[in-house]
Amino acid sequence: MNSENILAGLDEERRALGEGSGRGVVRELATDGSECRIVYAGCAPEELDDVIREETALARSRNYTLEWKLYGHDTPADLADRLTAAGFEPDDQESVLVLPLDGADLDSFDTAGRDIRPVTDEQGLADYAQIARALGRKNAEEERQRLAAELRDDPEALSIHIAYVDGQPASCGRAYFRRGGSYAELAGGRTVPEHRRQGLFTALVGSRLRQARERGRTHVFVDALPTSEPTLRKLGFEVVTWTRPFVYEPGS
Repeated sequence: MNSENILAGLDEERRALGEGSGRGVVRELATDGSECRIVYAGCAPEELDDVIREETALARSRNYTLEWKLYGHDTPADLADRLTAAGFEPDDQESVLVLPLDGADLDSFDTAGRDIRPVTDEQGLADYAQIARALGRKNAEEERQRLAAELRDDPEALSIHIAYVDGQPASCGRAYFRRGGSYAELAGGRTVPEHRRQGLFTALVGSRLRQARERGRTHVFVDALPTSEPTLRKLGFEVVTWTRPFVYEPGS
């Protein structure tokens, strides 16, 4: 796998995710306007401090949480320091892993005998939120509403899979499919504590990989914490870079 080509493709996906600002910054705004993510910044180094000031000022004026999603190959090299100096708080660093679907053996992602269902209605979204609440997530209802809006606005761009055990939601994961893109992104992998280490995580990765292949995607990438990275690497994913969100809260 050519990592340089993979990163170029990843950057292309990032540039296409949101709306450009005209200064090389690409923003992805939540449907309800409560959050904004900067998913790509290609501005010149000498302009960067001004751009950071403009983005934080915009976040204050519109009262939204601003996340700057930094990648290991982003420039300049001191971007993390500049964000921290401007009041951004760093979150956990994750590895970015990629799996080329051409020739990938999806049989290793065993879904046989698993009760995996796509979310197609409000009950499915409620089951997704139930898993989030079981893991102590306080924003489960807000996330449910946001995902409902995304599915309503563009149902082909988002797919949510839930694994059930004895009829109860036990594990879940999302897949994103940008229109016109060649990559798919996996996110939101979660399993309730009593059903961990039962193969549900792997099975849900497999169900989403099969969907990505059916939709003609060439590669699948995922941001992984240290808890899930080893499993994904054993299944054929390769690390190509890292990513770390930096979060700015107006008024903090």
